[in-house]
Amino acid sequence: MPAYFVYPIYTIVIFLLTYSIVPRQEIRYLIRYGIVFGAITDAVMVILFTKMLGLGGYINFGPFAFKGISIFPLIAWAMYYVLYLYLLPRDKPWIYIFPIAAALFSVLFSNILQNLGIFKWNWGTTIIPLIIYLFWHIAVTWIYIRINSKS
Repeated sequence: MPAYFVYPIYTIVIFLLTYSIVPRQEIRYLIRYGIVFGAITDAVMVILFTKMLGLGGYINFGPFAFKGISIFPLIAWAMYYVLYLYLLPRDKPWIYIFPIAAALFSVLFSNILQNLGIFKWNWGTTIIPLIIYLFWHIAVTWIYIRINSKS
């Protein structure tokens, strides 16, 4: 099996996981955040970190890409953030611990993808990814809390 088949497999797994945990009404509400915080942000980061800075990115995407950007990770990140925001605790100190734990999970998962041959970090596999994912998760959490505390 070619390595690029891992993309649709893990996207289907996260999709099924999200649909089995998150109620449909919540999915309808959170999908807009998932698209903005997950898919669009990932596309921007791919362009910035892969194309411009050369920090790493998706590789071996076979037919599952458009203009050098893999399609399935965008869908997977959107579904990931639907699940993330649904599970996000509202109480202190958990609201501070959750983004850190999610960032650590993202580093672990990106290293698994690297071992599977569909992702590559060019500047280490822990510190730079941890900084990127930590900033991403903390920013998403902060923005989401700010937006929803006013409504």
